[in-house]
Amino acid sequence: MKRIILFAVFILGIVSTACAQYQTNVLSSTNTAVKLRCTGYAKNKKKALAEAELAAIKAVLFHGIDNTQSQTALIPTTEQEAMKKHKSYFNNLYSGGYRDFISSSEVVMPFSKDINKHKNIVVDVTVKVRVLREDLEKNGSMLACKEKGLVRSEGKDYVMNDGDVTLFRFNV
Repeated sequence: MKRIILFAVFILGIVSTACAQYQTNVLSSTNTAVKLRCTGYAKNKKKALAEAELAAIKAVLFHGIDNTQSQTALIPTTEQEAMKKHKSYFNNLYSGGYRDFISSSEVVMPFSKDINKHKNIVVDVTVKVRVLREDLEKNGSMLACKEKGLVRSEGKDYVMNDGDVTLFRFNV
C-alpha cells in the first residue's frame, strides 16, 4: 500500500511540474482563442517577452488549458517526441513562426527582477487556438497527420470545438 501511495505522489509531482513549467494562468476563453497570463524569464526584455509568448503556445500545444474548450492538448505527445518527429516544423515555429498564432500580447508587469532576483516579464497573451489547430492539420493529409501524431481519439465526454474535424467510429 505504501508503494502505491508513493508512486501516486511521484506521478502527481511529475504532472504538476510539467504543467507548471510554462507558468500560465487562464484569463478567458472562446471557441477560437484563449487568453493566458504568462511569465517569461530571460536576461533582457525582448527574450523574456518571447519566452512568455512561447509558454502560451506550448501550453496549448502540449498540455491543453484546463476549464476551457482547449482543455485537451492539440498534440498528444510530449514536446521532445514532437520535436524529434517534426524538427523543421517546430524549429520554424519556435524561431518566430509562433507569432502567427498570437492575436495580442499585452505587458501586465514590466520587465524587472522578482523576489528571487530573476529577471522576468508578465504578459497577457491571446492564442488563436483554431488557427493553430488548422495549421497543424494543414501539414498534410489525414494519414500524414496520423503519422505525425497530430490526430487523437477522444471519448464520448469530449466537448466539440469550432473547427474540429471529426471522424465517428461505430459498430453495426
